[in-house]
Amino acid sequence: MTTQAHPGWDSDGLRRRPETADRTRNTVDARNSAGLPDTAGHRQSGNRESGNRQPGHQAAGYQAAGHQPAGPPVHEQIAPANTGLDLLWTDDGLTRELLAMTHARRPHRFLPVSGPSLDSAAQRWLAARTHHEGVVPTGQLVDDPLVRGFEDRVDALRRMSDVLGGNDVYALSRTELSITVRLLRVGTHSDAHQARLYAVAAELARLAGWAMYDVGQYGTAQRCWLIALRAAHEANSPALGANVLRCMAEQVTWYGQPADAVSLLHRAQAGACYLLSAIERAVIAADLAVAHSRTGNSEDAAAETELAYTLVDKARPEDSPPYMYWARRKDVAFSAGEALLSGGSPEAAIPHFEAALDDLDELDEEVPRDRVEFLSRLGIAHVRTGNIDQAVALGHQAVSCATMIDSGMTRRDIARLCQEIEQAGASARAAGLLDHARDALGPAGPSSPSLS
Repeated sequence: MTTQAHPGWDSDGLRRRPETADRTRNTVDARNSAGLPDTAGHRQSGNRESGNRQPGHQAAGYQAAGHQPAGPPVHEQIAPANTGLDLLWTDDGLTRELLAMTHARRPHRFLPVSGPSLDSAAQRWLAARTHHEGVVPTGQLVDDPLVRGFEDRVDALRRMSDVLGGNDVYALSRTELSITVRLLRVGTHSDAHQARLYAVAAELARLAGWAMYDVGQYGTAQRCWLIALRAAHEANSPALGANVLRCMAEQVTWYGQPADAVSLLHRAQAGACYLLSAIERAVIAADLAVAHSRTGNSEDAAAETELAYTLVDKARPEDSPPYMYWARRKDVAFSAGEALLSGGSPEAAIPHFEAALDDLDELDEEVPRDRVEFLSRLGIAHVRTGNIDQAVALGHQAVSCATMIDSGMTRRDIARLCQEIEQAGASARAAGLLDHARDALGPAGPSSPSLS
């Protein structure tokens, strides 16, 4: 991990006037009315660019080729993601929701919520007291080797999610979760083993939410994360709960109201306090930088970026929890670049994006989602500085990398870069990049289905 001075850091760039308001707020309705693809992106997020500008015909053509999930049937009633939130926090509410989640053949659709409806979930987590649900042990003995085996399997699934599409990750998470729930209900276990099983359940529900985020089902992702948050509370693991809130915050930073993300991240910090490792605090600070920049708060964005760089350079791998295996300096550099890009300073953002890609090159494993995202965002920064040729070259690299994974995230990254290139007046160059994307990626695969 490099500890060089921050590459090209320009705190003044964040303090300059941010981009127009249509690039700092992006609701689902506004995105859909603009015809933008409804396939999500992460890290962990896909192309997380906000803005409600009308895409050109070429970018729209890529979506029409099968990259926008079909809407639900007209007769389907879709409830808000926080439906039954009070019941979730009753004594047997978590068990009911986990069973419903594992018994459903397909993920239920939910509408994403925002504002007080979203913040109230975080507030419940902060205020609730741990109460393990009473069960009558009638089944298998749950001992340390068995629990450790489940923890190892969850860790393996986390890493598999780096190379698998969202639907595959959801299916695997659901299968593992069904067994975990059965052991929690009828297994014979100690309080310590029960808490660890709840932590496993929380992580599996969080991964399921991340998978729904990948395929663009934002409300369903929120629902999974609300269940994960409840399970993390039952596991008596504030840090695990804080990471769930961080995931929720990341989604609404890019596909909701960034102000909600600021609130959720502050709740995460308050709920876990001094229990967070340096890398966890660094990632939260980096996410806050982007969220603040999106709301036009450039002063706080600059401060959070500085803090994130300081913390990540102090982080020690041995102190990081397993669920933060992916977090490195590359992620702080990427967020620093994104904060500057969102704040209207694309030239200042470029060194940070380049540093993120350099750090990615040093990893032993390939992480295609990150690479496509980093290349696409760097490409957009070049578009906004007038370097169309470089942006197109980066786009072709991103397409080649995207063939390694079937993900709605990577598809949207590429579609948005094409849109930026076309809107910059280079329609022919955008068309060539779109043709490459169609030839290489084909129609939407299993990660971009119509879920009902």
